[in-house]
Amino acid sequence: MPTALELVNALLDDDAVARSLGITLGAVEAGRVEIRMPVAAAMVNGHGLVHGGYLFLLADTALAFCCASLDKPSVTRAADIAFLAPAREHDTLVATAAVRADAGRATIIDVRITSGETVLAEFRGHGAATR
Repeated sequence: MPTALELVNALLDDDAVARSLGITLGAVEAGRVEIRMPVAAAMVNGHGLVHGGYLFLLADTALAFCCASLDKPSVTRAADIAFLAPAREHDTLVATAAVRADAGRATIIDVRITSGETVLAEFRGHGAATR
């Protein structure tokens, strides 16, 4: 049986979007995943801040990887995000995802996005297993 790291690495290998944005894996264990994404100039909006869509994308990716760590490939069925502080060009965003509920084909994953010690966003997503 593959390890959580092997399962998540396999998903990352198949995720062209994550790879194109420079998303990398940090700590991985079953039900908990950390990923990182560097902020590039193209991610910054007219206010000089990272567009919230990139934070959502990072959290959504962390949800998918967290579900994969359980050998439960999933898509996001619903999600909510609260933006708490801005990110800027050259920051490194860290998304830490953890399973809060696992009920058959349904999971609830919480994701915290930080840059350094600053909490940028809190995300709660509902995953639906694809198999």
